[in-house]
Amino acid sequence: SNFTFDLAADMGKDPFTNMKQIWDVGNKFCGKILPSRELRDLYNSTAHFDLVITHCFAYECFSAFAHKFNAPLITIVTASALPWSNPRVGNPDHPAYVVNNYIDSHEYMTLYQRSVNTLAWLMSRIVIHPFNYDISNAQIRQYLDPSAPTVQEMISSRTSLVMVNSHFSMLQSRPLVPNFVEIGGIHIKEPKPIPKEIKTFMDGASHGVILFSLGSLVRASSMSNSTLQALMGAFSSLPQRVVFKFEESVDGVPPNVMVRKWIPQRDLLAHPNVRLLMAHGGQSSTIEAVHTGIPMVGMPMFSDQYNNIRTLVLKGAAELMDLRHLTEKKVLSAVTKVLNNPRYKMNAERLSHQFRDRLASPLDTAVYWTEYVLRHQGAPQLRSQLADLPWYRFLLLDVTAFFLSCLLVVLFIIRTIVKCAWLCIISIYTRTRKPKSD
Repeated sequence: SNFTFDLAADMGKDPFTNMKQIWDVGNKFCGKILPSRELRDLYNSTAHFDLVITHCFAYECFSAFAHKFNAPLITIVTASALPWSNPRVGNPDHPAYVVNNYIDSHEYMTLYQRSVNTLAWLMSRIVIHPFNYDISNAQIRQYLDPSAPTVQEMISSRTSLVMVNSHFSMLQSRPLVPNFVEIGGIHIKEPKPIPKEIKTFMDGASHGVILFSLGSLVRASSMSNSTLQALMGAFSSLPQRVVFKFEESVDGVPPNVMVRKWIPQRDLLAHPNVRLLMAHGGQSSTIEAVHTGIPMVGMPMFSDQYNNIRTLVLKGAAELMDLRHLTEKKVLSAVTKVLNNPRYKMNAERLSHQFRDRLASPLDTAVYWTEYVLRHQGAPQLRSQLADLPWYRFLLLDVTAFFLSCLLVVLFIIRTIVKCAWLCIISIYTRTRKPKSD
């Protein structure tokens, strides 16, 4: 990956920058893949498809295939619910209580956070049109079909189901329409055998093991030397052993640290000696930690990572560190706080139980609802009217205008009655006061 710490720092906590950069990624991806001969041949073929499945990130250009093949559309969100995934099926996302996953907050927002959340909500509803939808429309008409409907029309008319890689136990409880389905943990499989060298290292950890990984997107090797030295200095002072994912060789590695370019994180988390995961707070890593009941020290850098870690901190299963301002003392403080206080492990295990306690596995849930859409020819009965409401009806502006009109009419009638009554009283009073003629 060419994604570095500097790029992550540019995105940071700003929800507006995060959303804009995600839309830019989607625009560039569609601009590169739509001109390909293979994709255009597929679009122009006479093939028949019963269903089209796309990724709801910012790749809205692919909704054209659902229109072309006259097929229902299922959208998969690999993170928690993206702000622009809600409107396509009318899923409630009122900014007073539903947290935009690009703001640095949990569900109990302050006034300032609710203000930012509202602005981010408006941006995801309005600004997405010129920055993503309109560009996708131009790309579709240039490379695929000059007469294609707009992306907005295709998404609205074709989307039958949204499946999102989250679960209410690890984020927030919120209302969901029937065709907005949580499948958080669908990627988790039974743990596989751990590579022999790593297993031997972990088996011999009498004080437990700490896993350190910043995921597959940001290159850990792009972190500053001072940050790396702060981590290594802190690890050298701990009795635990550390499995450290790092893409390059590291000088001066303490004897209790094993550095590997890649680690099977899911398999390692299932090892009985693992006591802590130090990670960036990406969706997959967070789900894996919650699933296995392992507390975290989160080091979010951008996007939904802040929201993920803030929520786990609120639930008592994590601590948060600022990766850009790490010192050896701060690392030691956060790590020892989680390791030495049993409530973190207890809360992590409680979350794990809540996360696993379901009627069906995430995979079985995804299969069921996919087949449901196929069985019911797009399942229009699942669609909420909210998906098609004009904004003025959604905000009840027409109802408000009606009530105000009624109130004005009533006030006008009352004013007229009072005025007439007053004039009558004045008239009667004037006649009774008029002096009698001789």
